[in-house]
Amino acid sequence: MKLSFRSRLLASLVPAVVVVLAAAGLFGAQRFSRVMEEQGQQAADLHIQVARDILAERMRSVESAARVIAQDPAISQSENGAHGALGVALSRQSGPLGLTYAAVIEPDGTVAGTSMATQPFTTSWNYLVRGLSSSEPTVSIEIVPGSELEKLGLRGSLEVPMKETPNGTVVPGENEGALSVVAVVPAGDRRVVAVRTLVKDFDLVDSVTAKVGGTATLFQRGVRIATTVRNAAGERAIGTAVSDAVRKKTLSERQTYRGDAFVVNKTYITVYEPLKNSAGDVVGMLYVGVDKSPYVRTTRSYALAMGGVALLAIVVVVLLAYNVSRAVGRPLSAMQQAASRVATGDLTVQVPSAGYREVEQLAGSFNEMTKGLRTIISQVESAVMQLRAVAGEIAAASRASAEHSSMQASSVAQSTAALEELVRSFESVTAGAKHVLGIAEDALESAQDGAKHVVGTARAMDEVAAKAREMAEAASAMASVTSDIEEMTAIITNIAGRTKILALNAAIEAARAGEAGKGFAVVSSEIRGLAESVNESAGHIDELVTNIEAAIRRLEQLAEVQATLTEQAAGESHASREAFDQIVRQMEDTTLAAKQIAEAAAQQDRAADQVVQAMQQVSVSSHETAAAAEQLAESASAVDAETERLIAAISRFKTK
Repeated sequence: MKLSFRSRLLASLVPAVVVVLAAAGLFGAQRFSRVMEEQGQQAADLHIQVARDILAERMRSVESAARVIAQDPAISQSENGAHGALGVALSRQSGPLGLTYAAVIEPDGTVAGTSMATQPFTTSWNYLVRGLSSSEPTVSIEIVPGSELEKLGLRGSLEVPMKETPNGTVVPGENEGALSVVAVVPAGDRRVVAVRTLVKDFDLVDSVTAKVGGTATLFQRGVRIATTVRNAAGERAIGTAVSDAVRKKTLSERQTYRGDAFVVNKTYITVYEPLKNSAGDVVGMLYVGVDKSPYVRTTRSYALAMGGVALLAIVVVVLLAYNVSRAVGRPLSAMQQAASRVATGDLTVQVPSAGYREVEQLAGSFNEMTKGLRTIISQVESAVMQLRAVAGEIAAASRASAEHSSMQASSVAQSTAALEELVRSFESVTAGAKHVLGIAEDALESAQDGAKHVVGTARAMDEVAAKAREMAEAASAMASVTSDIEEMTAIITNIAGRTKILALNAAIEAARAGEAGKGFAVVSSEIRGLAESVNESAGHIDELVTNIEAAIRRLEQLAEVQATLTEQAAGESHASREAFDQIVRQMEDTTLAAKQIAEAAAQQDRAADQVVQAMQQVSVSSHETAAAAEQLAESASAVDAETERLIAAISRFKTK
């Protein structure tokens, strides 16, 4: 099933907007999440910087304490073996200076005295051994060996039990010794060693969190030795192992770890910075962590807010899309209904010009189109009615022409029959003339024989007179026939002229009718050619009739002469008994006249043959004209039928 324009608009616009808003919301949420992570990481970087500064301050304070101790005359001027007094002096100063312990080392590596009141001993700590050879003060983070702590009696108090964690692996021995800030300052030939252990130095990590918040931890290798992170029981999570991922990045690869880390029971944005001793070995880590949950909550709140805004935007877009589709679809629906009415033939429908500019322009164009169609249909209807009228006139004229042509053919046939009869009369006249000639010759011969032939001559002359009268009557009848032929030729010429005019008018109307009149134009052209042919034939017949009239006039003259001579011959034959010699002379004249009559009769016979042939041609032309008129009538009837169908086709269009 095909969707409507409104449905398609909603189906295409809403998903597109939803996808765009969803993509924008997702991108915005991801971007905000990255910003939050960056801010969290920046906070963690700030925390590590603070922790680093506090540790550096701690190292400077240890170095300063060592310098102070080194400047004490009791330390620098005490004699060897006076370890008791040396220990008292060291003990008196190490406590106020915040040291875990202080010691004085002889150039040979003997610990002459400590603030822990221990007996002198030889140190095996490599860091101290290397420090004896340096004349410059040094301070660094070192791991005090367990053997040193044992000799000082501090091993038990600084030892941290290790605990496993879900993400961290316990490495045995990492809790051995004590991570400490160690300063070595020359005091004459001796070296003053100031040590502040970082194991369980909660003051340092608490100072970090007091300044910047979050959490802070000191690691000895991979074990927490001082931290603000607490477990589920609320206790500081010391002794727990670092995660394996951090161990690998920081302890093994000796690089700072930045990122999320699950610490004890919570996820933090962390920084693990390796702590290196004087030899460059990683001996511990400084950790700071920023609680990630506020950033997560902020990101979640932002995502929810974005989702709400996107949902609201989707609702607004759906409403706007609905209104837009309605505003656009309603004029299109009206136009579709109008187009359906136009398809049924109703050209009076008008589309309201309201809505968007494009819709107004489309409605205006549609209304102009229907107006143009109404004009075209009206023009076609008018042209069809005119064509119908012209076709009727042509059909009537063609039928009249056919009737006249039929009548003309009948008249021509009658004329032809009369002419044939005239030809037969001419043959009789010719035979009579020959007979008269024979009689005249016989009379001339018989006149010499005497009067006994006068009576027969008189009877022959009476017969010649009768034949002369018949010939005169035949010539008169032939003159009447030629007059009828002239009238019929004039009628044919008139009909041919009218037919030519009708064919010309039909060609003009066919040109107006366009494609529908092409066939009629061909018929009108053929009719015009036939009319011209008939006109030419009529002209030829007129010439023949003129020749026949001339021959008839001559024949009448000869007939009159023959009648006169015959009457004279008859009169004198009755008087021949008394003037036989005069008869001989008159018979000679009669013989000459008979010859002339025979020649004239022969000429009349030939002229009659020509007239018969001409009338036959006229008859053929008349039949052709009648056939062409019938064909023209049939074509006009076909045109009338086509106009009827065209009227029926355009009658379904409503223009008013």
